[in-house]
Amino acid sequence: MAEILTRPTNSTQGTLHVWRFVDGKLGHEKQTLGLTQALAEKISVDVRDFDVRTSNTWGAEIKARLQKRTHAHCRPDLIVGAGHATHWPMLMTRLFCGGRTVLLMSPSLPAGLFDLVFAPHHDRRRGANNVIETLGVIGPTHQSEKDSNAGLILLGGVNRHFEWRDDEVFFQVEAVMRANPELNWTICDSRRTPSSMSSTLGSLTDGMFARWQDAAPDFLESRLPTATQVWVTADSVSMLYEALSAGAVVGVMELPLKRPKRSNKLVRGLLKLHENGQIHLSHESPRMPVKAVTSTTMSESRRCADIVLERLFFLA
Repeated sequence: MAEILTRPTNSTQGTLHVWRFVDGKLGHEKQTLGLTQALAEKISVDVRDFDVRTSNTWGAEIKARLQKRTHAHCRPDLIVGAGHATHWPMLMTRLFCGGRTVLLMSPSLPAGLFDLVFAPHHDRRRGANNVIETLGVIGPTHQSEKDSNAGLILLGGVNRHFEWRDDEVFFQVEAVMRANPELNWTICDSRRTPSSMSSTLGSLTDGMFARWQDAAPDFLESRLPTATQVWVTADSVSMLYEALSAGAVVGVMELPLKRPKRSNKLVRGLLKLHENGQIHLSHESPRMPVKAVTSTTMSESRRCADIVLERLFFLA
């Protein structure tokens, strides 16, 4: 049974020791990064990353703990992870090293095994006291001065929820750019974008096309904070919430569903955001109405950090 902590008992001078478990998936790692960054805004934190794709890192810590070679200040106060592959490493680490577990995204194991679970509203994981609903996935919060002339178009690609049709997506890209000529547009594809679509985008005469293969690793992170308007294809859930966290006015390029008669959690999430006035949908107009969408920064990561500190460590 994991030890019960009421505050960071292993901390040095009030430092919260966080062990972050990563699985190599960028979308998952951005979520845990968003939470640890938000915690760092509120309290001194020391973050150590452990890659669950190899047991050489986190497994060694457990072995050292069992052999009583791990000093108290090296033990975790908080164990954070996202994605199925992190579940068992997190739980095993808590069992042998102590600390509290915070899981982001809906678990594939029973939620009661973790101290706190932050699950997106559209997953409908209500009921358990340790499950906290979030408005979508959480991520890093970008703070920067906006460039009133900067616009971003972020393209996803093929997935199991939506049909991807190059001609329809290209039509929407052109429509958005024509309807908002005052903005300097940058179009970004992704790993999932079909090569046929990327080739077509290369023929655009307006705007700048940034291929993900050629862009610097921090290209998007440097552009999102300054963009005043961002359009995202409906399949790119993580990019949608990251754009909202950056404080941009966000539009969604809609895609046809593969199974239109079946309940879809991604669509539920989009409709909730639209109902709240946080996004604009492309079928309404390619021109972003001034009063249609608020540009208030979504601060789910900060809200989650407050909950972690209050509920697990009694630090208001």
